[in-house]
Amino acid sequence: MLRTLCLLFVLTSPLALADESLFLCKADEQLIFGCDIGEKTVSLCASKELTRESGYVQYRFGQPDNIEFVYPSEKTSPAGKFFLGLAAFSGGGASIVRFDNSGYEYMLFDSMIRTNFTPGEPNYPKFQAGVVTRHRGKITSTRLCDDNEASVRGPAFDVFEREDFDYDVLP
Repeated sequence: MLRTLCLLFVLTSPLALADESLFLCKADEQLIFGCDIGEKTVSLCASKELTRESGYVQYRFGQPDNIEFVYPSEKTSPAGKFFLGLAAFSGGGASIVRFDNSGYEYMLFDSMIRTNFTPGEPNYPKFQAGVVTRHRGKITSTRLCDDNEASVRGPAFDVFEREDFDYDVLP
């Protein structure tokens, strides 16, 4: 029992989490979503203290020394700006964080989809994450994360306003 408690403490201690990449987030922020897409980085960063009405959330795109796009430009609360859609699938699920900027919708997503339904056979889940943009109802860009480790994290589930899941977003 003591061994389990010690292991749990080590795995959840700030030192154990210190090596985690914050992507384009600063040390005094928390990461809600982040991944590399080619030579660029996508990050959804938030203040450590965050509620629907206080703190801030910002989307950042670019490289650490050249952030090309920030939304919103001012650090404001996520209320009315960031929305979360969730779906459950047999053997998986998906999350989408959406925001609107100048007529374009940006949707950060992660998904795990079961690919094999043969009884007794392995599942072989398919993991994907990335960013989809849409303008006037038409998808204009789909960029997939380079690795399968990207996922929408806890603060989005606790703070963002919920909306219906948009199945047209997933590639």
